[in-house]
Amino acid sequence: MNPIVAQVLTIAGVLLGSAATFVFTSTTERARWRRTQSARWDDKRLLAYSEYANAVKHMVRLCRRIAETKELLSTGQPIDLDSAFAALAEGETERAARWETVLLLGEPTTISAARAWSEQVRQLEHILREEHPDTSAFMNAYRNAMRLRNEFCARARADLDITSGPLPELTWKSLQPLPPSPDHPTTP
Repeated sequence: MNPIVAQVLTIAGVLLGSAATFVFTSTTERARWRRTQSARWDDKRLLAYSEYANAVKHMVRLCRRIAETKELLSTGQPIDLDSAFAALAEGETERAARWETVLLLGEPTTISAARAWSEQVRQLEHILREEHPDTSAFMNAYRNAMRLRNEFCARARADLDITSGPLPELTWKSLQPLPPSPDHPTTP
């Protein structure tokens, strides 16, 4: 074989090997960077979703305490209404701050589910601010709020690729009256 042809083939082989190495390394690094970015945003979305859920759930708990005070539920301890409504206003401020992060990082169906849940909790508050709230209206609104919470959680779990299965069905046991305490038996 001609020495020039041999040298050209050698150079071509080196160039081809270098190009293949460059393409393989670039593809591998790009995939690694994408995985790192995806994990980074997943962590931030998890934090945004959980902080938002905790803020809305805090408002729901306050609504329950107000409902217990207004004797719409007999499942817990009463609370001072003025301080409860003030805490509810503070809770709304906290929820609104957490909402901005959900809007920035959330997946559209999760954002829609979060919005629906929050609007239903505002409906609970509206019912509780009435002079004589209707028990059945409150119970229906509360059940709907919990259903929407589960919808939000299901959407958030799907967005975060959590594949451990669906959330358990709601049982509503927490809406049943507490049994009488042995220390304070009821009298017939």
